[in-house]
Amino acid sequence: MKKIAAAVLCILILALAAGCSKTAPAGVEESAVFVDPNAVKAHAYGNLYFSADGFEFGIYDPIEDLTTHVAPNTTYAGQSCAFDGDDIYYFFNGFEVMANVIDGAERVTAITLTDDTVRTPDGLYIGMSEADLCGITGISPDAAGLHTATDGTAQRNVTVQDGTVRSITYVPVIQFSF
Repeated sequence: MKKIAAAVLCILILALAAGCSKTAPAGVEESAVFVDPNAVKAHAYGNLYFSADGFEFGIYDPIEDLTTHVAPNTTYAGQSCAFDGDDIYYFFNGFEVMANVIDGAERVTAITLTDDTVRTPDGLYIGMSEADLCGITGISPDAAGLHTATDGTAQRNVTVQDGTVRSITYVPVIQFSF
């Protein structure tokens, strides 16, 4: 099981590294990510959203909507491997958000819980047992040991190690073009 997880991780790292090179075959745009225009519609992420200080948001929502309701502690920007331009990181208490410019607006492209002080709307948190996770979500792990849920434009990945939730991340369901 660990060998499969390590192989999947290596493939993912190689794919991201290839995306960072910004070298594309002739006739293909440098950006490897295609964002469906329907994906940026309000609440296209279905039930896979996050809530902070009573404000609900999700993948492809305008970051301005979030920062108007919840002030980040700090921000950081660096060249994106997948999107044109920069990845902009917003750090909050218990979670962080990555944003990218899509169709002229800075939009949420990842949400990561960073500690056990926050919970997802359905009650998941870092440090909970895998048994409790399965009881809440009804989802069994895939071959790599990830508990993955998809709804609309969003995917939530929950990583479990030694029977305990170690990470919870929301990402877009992305179509790659090479």
